[in-house]
Amino acid sequence: MQPASAPMNHEVDAAVVLSGQFDPRPYPFPYLAVVANLGTSGSMLSVLMTAVGMLKEHGWELVSVANTGGTVLQLTAFLKRA
Repeated sequence: MQPASAPMNHEVDAAVVLSGQFDPRPYPFPYLAVVANLGTSGSMLSVLMTAVGMLKEHGWELVSVANTGGTVLQLTAFLKRA
């Protein structure tokens, strides 16, 4: 499967990172948000942190993790270029 081009917004779904559909190399911004929603298969935190680990191999560093979904559980990892 061909990796998708980088999104022109500042977030990407963790499942997209794990599936190899996100190529962080052409991503033009210094910060990136990786989102895992309640419907994500497996543990949301495990899925999110696995995606963060994959992005670390491409020069991204974890800054923080927060529940950004309000009343709906949604975890977001905030990363910056290392």
